Amino acid sequence: MKHALRLFLLLGSIISNIENGHAQSAAWQQSSHWTLYNLGGVKFYKVKTDSLSFYSSRPLDDDSMHDFLAHASELASEQAPLWMGAFVTSCMIDGKMHKVDISSYGTFFFDETAKKYFQVTQDVRTDWLNYLANSAGSVPSKK
Repeated sequence: MKHALRLFLLLGSIISNIENGHAQSAAWQQSSHWTLYNLGGVKFYKVKTDSLSFYSSRPLDDDSMHDFLAHASELASEQAPLWMGAFVTSCMIDGKMHKVDISSYGTFFFDETAKKYFQVTQDVRTDWLNYLANSAGSVPSKK
């Protein structure tokens, strides 16, 4: 009986994690108004969401971002990666602005509003980073 209960709890946990992953994936697919910012040397983690409007920016293509994020998955909180640089972006999800810090070298990103780490799949990594780097190159340095 103990083994059956443990199996039931394990399966419930797995199903819950799968549902949460699908829910977040659906949220990324509903995101809009993606914007990339040039912080001009300011540490990305020090800039609050409501201060982003003070920095130069350019829009990102929502469809492209949806493609890159189509199979994004949440990272466990104990797997928080180390940062060596970031692209700072924002988007709207359910009418709320989310600041999203995206690693400038890896496949992970951090939704500061939800306080969660995510990663894109390896098969889109190169295109993802190239798209962001090319877009960052066209953001004016001064607002």
